[in-house]
Amino acid sequence: MNDRKLSRNFTHAEVVCKCGNCKGGAKISPDLMTRLQAMRDAAGPIRITSGVRCRKHPESLTRPTSSHVPNDLGDVEGKVGHAVDIAARGSNRRFRLLAAAIAAGFTRIGIGQSFLHLDNDRGKAQDVIWDYYK
Repeated sequence: MNDRKLSRNFTHAEVVCKCGNCKGGAKISPDLMTRLQAMRDAAGPIRITSGVRCRKHPESLTRPTSSHVPNDLGDVEGKVGHAVDIAARGSNRRFRLLAAAIAAGFTRIGIGQSFLHLDNDRGKAQDVIWDYYK
């Protein structure tokens, strides 16, 4: 089940919850995967560092409204996670990934020192970019 393809270049194992408290059954938004594949086609290989998080995941307990946690937007997707974090080390790589994310239609982007947070959670503010710098 974990090696099931979600797109041409991404598998279920790459986006599944890795907390150890669940069986990794949470689903991820197909629309998010389509956008992520478009990014991959434009920017080359992408490493997902965090995908769907179940409600038992330690970060979900402290941030239960995170877009990584499956929610129901009332659309055809049902309860799915709407966010991933991807590795983005180095300013040039981060720039290329950011440009590809915008071109792929992501409108909610967080920028960290070594990662980008990407989500398509329509239940939250759109056309926003924030940072995780302290």
